[in-house]
Amino acid sequence: MLFFVAALFVKRHRLFLIFCGVLLYVTSTYYIGNKLVTILEKPYNVPLKETKTDAVVILGGGHYKGSSNLPLEEGSFKRLMYGIMIAKKRNLPIIYAGADYEIEAARLSIEELNRTLDLNLTTPPDGKLVPRFSVLYTKNALTTKQNAEQTARLFAEQNITAPKIYLVTSATHMKRAAALFEKYRMQVVPAATDFKTRSDSCYCFYYPSTAGLRLTNIALHEILGSLRDRLKE
Repeated sequence: MLFFVAALFVKRHRLFLIFCGVLLYVTSTYYIGNKLVTILEKPYNVPLKETKTDAVVILGGGHYKGSSNLPLEEGSFKRLMYGIMIAKKRNLPIIYAGADYEIEAARLSIEELNRTLDLNLTTPPDGKLVPRFSVLYTKNALTTKQNAEQTARLFAEQNITAPKIYLVTSATHMKRAAALFEKYRMQVVPAATDFKTRSDSCYCFYYPSTAGLRLTNIALHEILGSLRDRLKE
């Protein structure tokens, strides 16, 4: 509204102000944000493929520093829980990849889950990847590319070539993450979670909101990230 009001009182740059107002309105509607994330998520909004794999790889996604319990961010916690569900059901090892602070938050969350739910998710004392329900952590990785590098290095240390993995990350992030992991000679079975697409609709979808703007931001972040990765090839 401020853009449109300003356009009424200025002569120069009026069209620019109107354009900015329209652009901000469009990108902050839930309708547009939902359409954009749907494009990214739709290919992965399917039942999990059943196949033999070497491990479940979970990508970190942020944390709340200073939280007294379950310090992982909402999307990151969904990734952790879905990865645990997959590994528990199939008796597979978990590799948690992320930055040091994400790994520490994941450790704390797993400790809490072990105490309250009796998951019995343990870390092998020798740091070896064992073919059973267990968890290992990569070294510090600040980007998805570094996550892939560190995971590939861990497999190489275990003398596992061309590993096949369930890759667990947010659905909007899956396309870019899978492409990076495949560059490091890993066979990726997408295990997307943290879906943000909504199939319902209401008039409120056309109101500008911070929720709509956040969806647009998430989608553009992944689209521009994929473009950046391609340009670096």
